[in-house]
Amino acid sequence: MSTFAVTNASTGEVEERFDSLTADQVPGIVDVAHEAHTSWRRTSVKERAKILARVAEIFDKREEELAGIIGREMGKRLPEGRQEVQLVVQIFSWYAEHGPGLLEDTPLDPMGADRTYVRHDPLGVLLGIMPWNFPYYQLARFAAPNLLVGNAVLMKQAEICPLSSRTFADILKEAGLPEGVYTNLYLDTDDVPRVIEDFRVRGVSLTGSERAGSSVAGQAGEHLKKSVLELGGNDPFVVLDTHDLDGLVRHAVGLRVSVQGQVCTSPKRIIVVDELYDDFVAKAQEAVEALRIGAYDDPDADLGPLSSEAARDGVVERIQQAAREGATVRTGGEKLDRPGWFMSPALITDIDLDADLGCNELFGPAVMVFRAADEEDALRIANASRYGLQASVWTEDQERGRRFAERMEAGMVHVNEHLVTQAGLPFGGVGRSGYGRELAEWGLKEFTNEKLVRVNRQDFG
Repeated sequence: MSTFAVTNASTGEVEERFDSLTADQVPGIVDVAHEAHTSWRRTSVKERAKILARVAEIFDKREEELAGIIGREMGKRLPEGRQEVQLVVQIFSWYAEHGPGLLEDTPLDPMGADRTYVRHDPLGVLLGIMPWNFPYYQLARFAAPNLLVGNAVLMKQAEICPLSSRTFADILKEAGLPEGVYTNLYLDTDDVPRVIEDFRVRGVSLTGSERAGSSVAGQAGEHLKKSVLELGGNDPFVVLDTHDLDGLVRHAVGLRVSVQGQVCTSPKRIIVVDELYDDFVAKAQEAVEALRIGAYDDPDADLGPLSSEAARDGVVERIQQAAREGATVRTGGEKLDRPGWFMSPALITDIDLDADLGCNELFGPAVMVFRAADEEDALRIANASRYGLQASVWTEDQERGRRFAERMEAGMVHVNEHLVTQAGLPFGGVGRSGYGRELAEWGLKEFTNEKLVRVNRQDFG
């Protein structure tokens, strides 16, 4: 039985509880969503876009309140919470402005007909299953394009973020979205298959763990439903050369501990060529040890609590296990004796590529540095992963960086930047990081019927 509750990550105190749905309520909810879709799909794209634009305005206006909610729920520091709210504003604004044009019929060569084109029609009711690390952004990334297309959305958010998920739905309603087009579900995990198997639910998107993704993809496949998965990564951050090692180290550490290291695209494997490695590690230790820890609303904090007690304890245990297996924990990685889900940020080196932390994603504030003999060795290490979400390379030579980036195996590669997401850029990975794309034009059309239409005059001569 899933428990939906706001547990303040900075204090460990349960502040509010929410009742989850019963299994027998699920069919009725799908009924409402299906009926809402039949009307919503007939609403003009222009009118849908106006509602999305209004959503963006409301999010912008309520920025401080919204940042405070997710700060309490999962520990996100207020500056990062404000940034997330503005990213939601950007997403809804981008689709309101650019989406209608992208949904216009695509003309094709007639190929013997009088007219041939492709329509981008909605599929119907969709299920979204989203995680807690970006409580608004994850919902917006899925909801905004699909609402514009004309789909209806059922949204299951993580159990620790019930207030933000309800608030998100309330804002859509305030903006004028018709009842039933978007539904916030306090849905037990065990009842997810009941939603997916319903014929009127035409697709599912999940952002989460490999285990959850495998389960949902299996259920979707069994019932012949389209699915999109974003399952995290073990993203490489490759350092080839730099004129400012101090600045690059500070930047790398800051990126890694953003949102307490609980970001799918966080640079989890920092790979440094041999001639820079020792200096990089020494400076990284100074940077990690200088980080200030505090509550989500502490203006002096660089690092807040992790999302939950289980999350914090799991990260600490895996770091301890890595040390037992031969990795060097140069600093941090310990549970802090204070209320809330705090730990000291860690710096870890000498990690075996075949060990847990070499192979698997660590969702926590641990800077992990790997030594590479040279550029080719750095590429080998970067690509030695089952994951393939985001990757970056850092060099003074842009052309060198471009050539290196094109050989990196990931859905998104960057030269001299990392942890990048924008409404107009496609988001998604390969390998164990999942499949499909969100955001931009690619995310807009993931759950559409790309309907071919050919028009001919009746002529039997």
